[in-house]
Amino acid sequence: MSGDVPAMLEWFGGGARAAGVTVTPETAMRMSTVWRCVTLISGGIMSLPLRVFRRTDNGGQERADDHPLARLLRDAPNDDMSGPEMVELATMAVMLQGNAYVLIRQSRNGTVTGLDFYQPLQVSPFRSGGRTWYRFTNLDGSQEVHDADYVIHWRGPGRGSDGIRALSPIGYHAQTIGVGLATRDYTATQFERGLLTNDYFTLPDGITPAQKEEFRQWLEARAQGVANANKPLILQGGAEWKRNAYTARDAQLLELLQYSSLDVARIFGVPGFMIGDMEKSTSWGTGIEHQGIGFVRYTLRPHLRRFAAELNRKLFPPVGNRRSEYFIEFEVDGLMEGDSKSQGEYFRIALGGNQLPGFMSVNEVRRLKNLPPIPGGDTVYVPPPPAPPDHNGGPPLDDDDPGTDPDDPEEETDDEP
Repeated sequence: MSGDVPAMLEWFGGGARAAGVTVTPETAMRMSTVWRCVTLISGGIMSLPLRVFRRTDNGGQERADDHPLARLLRDAPNDDMSGPEMVELATMAVMLQGNAYVLIRQSRNGTVTGLDFYQPLQVSPFRSGGRTWYRFTNLDGSQEVHDADYVIHWRGPGRGSDGIRALSPIGYHAQTIGVGLATRDYTATQFERGLLTNDYFTLPDGITPAQKEEFRQWLEARAQGVANANKPLILQGGAEWKRNAYTARDAQLLELLQYSSLDVARIFGVPGFMIGDMEKSTSWGTGIEHQGIGFVRYTLRPHLRRFAAELNRKLFPPVGNRRSEYFIEFEVDGLMEGDSKSQGEYFRIALGGNQLPGFMSVNEVRRLKNLPPIPGGDTVYVPPPPAPPDHNGGPPLDDDDPGTDPDDPEEETDDEP
């Protein structure tokens, strides 16, 4: 399957046909594992603060919360949504279709006034004149064409055959998701049929076709559905009710459902324990804390790097060979936090515990815990230099030991007369 086929199928509403069902982003989200993986990743990324930083002259960085773009990204990128909601929707689009698009709105003087999110099916990228262009279709049917410099294109892994769009996870894994959807539908049908799931009936000789049809209609009305599954049937006239030994367990439907869920989780890089599968062990460490850190490190971080790089490339482009004074970055500290004991030990070291050089100030720690700054709390601790030796080159005297006084005739010495 080429890189354009999944996108074309989704564009025309057909989706991919797999395991007897049609797989589209909408139908895929009806599978609980797909829903959990997509909302878990998008919710995790959405919960991270998206900050604007300024590079300082000494090679460091500081938050620039007063920058106009910081307000757009944090509060209201457009009239329809907040900053976190835009990030969440964009991440969901990337998880399901591989691509998400945000159109940069500017005033006449070049000031960014808004960031409009578009669903992937509303955008068609193409190349012309050696440049990449994007055709946007608005809800009223009107279209706009914009150069790539004015479009934030968030991509998932890989590139399709057009070299512009990323690969569609749903399109490329339609078979895996289709098996899960088909198994779910089959199981639902088993419950819907209720008593008739694995049952059959034998009727005495001499029954006319009309009587057989009448019996079938009576049986469906009397015994079908979960509510009638345990109600007894009273048969007469020599009719016999029999049950196959072939059951859902024999068909290994439960194992198939579990395997399908884990297979879908592998597509999104989500460990089994995060989708409710507690039978499989994980190599990401022991305890929820280490496993959560592993999820951030191996699943979320690649998306965060791609998203932040695209934001910086379009919102703070370099001028010639000189990079911009400002840059955008996700703060992952919130998801990397451990329990209170671990946090306390980390902050103690950060502030300069054991007389070692610190790398955070008190106010920086307080900011992470949503506490107000305190006067004098912006200084990073630096241990004092060691005391200089005394006049004769020996070690410094201890403050509690006055030592010996050579001018005191009554001072005891170890010298013999």
